[in-house]
Amino acid sequence: MRERNPALAAWLVLLSAFAVFLACAIASPLLIGRYVQYATRSNRAEVQTLSGTTQLLQRNQQKWLAISDAEDASQGDVIQTDGTSRALLVVYEGSTDYVLATVHVFSDTRLSLARATNPQFARSSQPNRITLVLDHGRIRLNPGPPLDRDLQLRVIVPSGEVAVQDGSVALEVSADASEVTVRGGRALVTSNSHVEQMVLETGERAVLTSQGDIRGPLPAGRNLLTNGDFGGGLMLGWQVYNDQGSDSGTVDGQATLLDNEVPPVVEFDRGGGQKDHCETGLLQPIKKDVTDYVSLRVRMDVRLLYQSLSGGGFQSSEFPLMYRLVYRDARGNLQFYTWGFYYQNTDNYPVQKGEQIERNVWFAYESPDLMAILGDIKPAYLEYIQVYASGHDYQSQVRDVQVVAE
Repeated sequence: MRERNPALAAWLVLLSAFAVFLACAIASPLLIGRYVQYATRSNRAEVQTLSGTTQLLQRNQQKWLAISDAEDASQGDVIQTDGTSRALLVVYEGSTDYVLATVHVFSDTRLSLARATNPQFARSSQPNRITLVLDHGRIRLNPGPPLDRDLQLRVIVPSGEVAVQDGSVALEVSADASEVTVRGGRALVTSNSHVEQMVLETGERAVLTSQGDIRGPLPAGRNLLTNGDFGGGLMLGWQVYNDQGSDSGTVDGQATLLDNEVPPVVEFDRGGGQKDHCETGLLQPIKKDVTDYVSLRVRMDVRLLYQSLSGGGFQSSEFPLMYRLVYRDARGNLQFYTWGFYYQNTDNYPVQKGEQIERNVWFAYESPDLMAILGDIKPAYLEYIQVYASGHDYQSQVRDVQVVAE
């Protein structure tokens, strides 16, 4: 049997202890440094109701909390608005009153505050972090004034994410796509499905499809209508109607898609009206909160072929082609904006809310900025648009109808 060497065993123990000591001496500062670098604390956040009643589902709770004024929010909370409510989420740095970012939450929106943290130690080089999850609806993000510490502001959407680097950025999630619009500053759009990124600058927009494709950069202006170019026929997005009014007329007009034209054209035609009133047109529900937009214009190409009534009729309400945009103002009152087109006024009727154009010639129309000219009754929520011919006998055409919000 081999005899043990006590001296060797002692040296082994001593060397092992020294190795452990060296490991601790080296690792401890590294671990402490890592803790100082990455330790975080929660940022204070608050949900403020701007109109209606906001719903807040607090983390680990089962019941929604109705907010009519303001309520503290924390990581994991969910904010939800309905068709009549809007809210503001404010995230502060730590427990201070310094605003890191504001998030306007518009109607019919569901938004989660996934993360809101800042470094626990001033020596850390890590940024303030805010992460939101937008399930559906529309928000606008505005980072606060820059600090010595960077801000990482991310929004996760169904098929990717958006990093807001500065400025003012709007995001909208619908069933088939997410849209990102940069009013000022810069944003980085990243797809989950593809190794694809896109940087957006001021005045640019991108569409992130449900399949993960990024389309853009596009102009910031967005057409709120479905199938405004009639490429999908008259049944997609539009309703065809006739309104005989109250003078006992029986002859309907016709709304016909001329799909042999490029681009497609819709023609309104009525003959044999016996000098009674009829309105033939298209209607599309919009149902859109537009309080976040600073500009709203109506565009379309129109052509007048025939009108039996002079001007817009005696009451300036029966033009051979016209449109009516029906909306609610900020107080919820129902309003409308209408405009008509005519080529002759032999009876010299007074004309209001209409303009004379050449017969048989396509006219590219663009309205003034409705947000600018309508003042206190400017649109807050769009109900629907009608594009129609009105009068006794008429024949007119329209193509490429747009309601462009920016």
